[in-house]
Amino acid sequence: MLQLGPLSDLISVFGPFVIPVLLFACGFVGYLILVLLGRAGLGNGGQ
Repeated sequence: MLQLGPLSDLISVFGPFVIPVLLFACGFVGYLILVLLGRAGLGNGGQ
């Protein structure tokens, strides 16, 4: 089995479904950051 450090520990505890959950969580956080930056006016050239 691959040695992925903390990720392999998570897989051993929660099973392989934790990988798509982590990917979804990271994508959701990134989306929220982009939305917040857009509302702050940083995403449209500062206009």
